[in-house]
Amino acid sequence: MTSPLDKFNSRTFTAQLHTRFKVHLPSAASTSLELVEVIDRDPSPEIELFSLHFLGPLTPRLEQQIHRLEHETLGEFEIFLTAIGAEPGRGIQYECVFHRFRKAAK
Repeated sequence: MTSPLDKFNSRTFTAQLHTRFKVHLPSAASTSLELVEVIDRDPSPEIELFSLHFLGPLTPRLEQQIHRLEHETLGEFEIFLTAIGAEPGRGIQYECVFHRFRKAAK
């Protein structure tokens, strides 16, 4: 069972900086990504905007699509990842952007 993304915010991910996320691939193999940066942009009280940057190995290169990730603290969830850069000897950097309306306080 996957976790709904609406319960995650930038603080949720900031608490998990430099931890590893297992990426489930269509083949039997899987890979992992390290969360290396959380960029929190606070444009307004109504809009929540933040980005996650992950670092992964040079191979396999993940396709730009929705991927199922697994984390020991956050559980399983699906996010859209796109490659934004590569550094020989270091790996490929991926980004996920969250841009949504903030929930009204109850």
